[in-house]
Amino acid sequence: MATTRIDVKPAVLDWVQEVSNGTLNEAWTNKIDKWLKNESKPTLNQLKDLSKKAQIPFGYFFLDNTPKEDLPLLKFRTINNIEIDRPSRNLVDTIHSMELKQSWLSEERQKNGYPSSFFSHGFKYVENYRSLSDEQIAFNIMKSLDLKLGWNVGLKNREAFNLLRMKLDQVGVIVMYSGIVGSNTHRPLDQAEFRAFAIDDSFAPFIFVNSNDSYNAMLFSLVHELTHIWFGTSELYNDDYQAHRQFLNPQTEKYINRISEVIIFPEPLFTTEWQKDNKGTEIDQIIAVAKRFNASPLSAAIRSLHLKLITQETVDQLKNELDREYQRNKEYQRAKGSGGGEYYTTKAAQIDSTFAREVEWSVNSGTLGYNTAFELMGVSNSPAFEKLLGKIKEKG
Repeated sequence: MATTRIDVKPAVLDWVQEVSNGTLNEAWTNKIDKWLKNESKPTLNQLKDLSKKAQIPFGYFFLDNTPKEDLPLLKFRTINNIEIDRPSRNLVDTIHSMELKQSWLSEERQKNGYPSSFFSHGFKYVENYRSLSDEQIAFNIMKSLDLKLGWNVGLKNREAFNLLRMKLDQVGVIVMYSGIVGSNTHRPLDQAEFRAFAIDDSFAPFIFVNSNDSYNAMLFSLVHELTHIWFGTSELYNDDYQAHRQFLNPQTEKYINRISEVIIFPEPLFTTEWQKDNKGTEIDQIIAVAKRFNASPLSAAIRSLHLKLITQETVDQLKNELDREYQRNKEYQRAKGSGGGEYYTTKAAQIDSTFAREVEWSVNSGTLGYNTAFELMGVSNSPAFEKLLGKIKEKG
């Protein structure tokens, strides 16, 4: 029996090479070059293998034209150190996954008569909000989440992140986090490419946080994105912590950053805590203050810079030290192996509990098929689905 060969359009093959971002080895590059020169054509199995290797959907090979992946979130990134037009497949697939989840949940909530989220576009409920200071806006956001000034002071490790996640759950905001694409440990998310993103929606606003940051760093990302949701805007966040950051929408991002800083580091409390540790170096002070606010040293350094307590030189010095530490930790984790705790416990922590409950309710009521439920929850079969739901219920 003759082997079936597939006629893939040259424009699609060119696009595959372009978006693979160096993931294809020389053997694959040579194969594609032969296909482009019409010296041979790929088999079905070759295309399946290439789909996995290049991390692109298999169906793209059968298109007549170059695939169009419309990702509006990408236009919001800072532009100091990222190629705007070359997002990784890991980022693209993560955004698509969250968009799928949000689309389903928003439609489901509307169909079942849920009210729209009062937190999304919360600024509409504040009279003359444009005339308010950053501190007043931050107070209004905290009030809507039932948080008080200094809410995060004295908390430890992941406590502040989990508290804020719970408060957002109560106002209808879904918060997911992960450090990999789906369940694939071989596809880690790069914190240099993005730290978090927010996808606004009147019924199901979504926030996704890259968990390859520490919980303290994830806290600032979460606050930054919830502030975007409060203003009714979607955003992809990849702050590089430079003094003169460049944004594609500079006015909005600077405004959001200032408000986020106030939510975590209110000035009166911050300056009081800063003065308590004035015997060591400035970096010692920054680390000590960050610890008391349950925040990352870099976010504390930026707040110190904006309050004119330190210079950008100190921020850069701290950033370099933390970057070296981050690389050492990456190498250690790579040498140690995946590990990462019990699989279902880890995955249960990453999935928003409310989202999981609504998926389960829809399955039990017969309005959602199991295959779609598996896709939404990132599992492949019924035993995995039930075990994951059990772990999510255990965490509360």
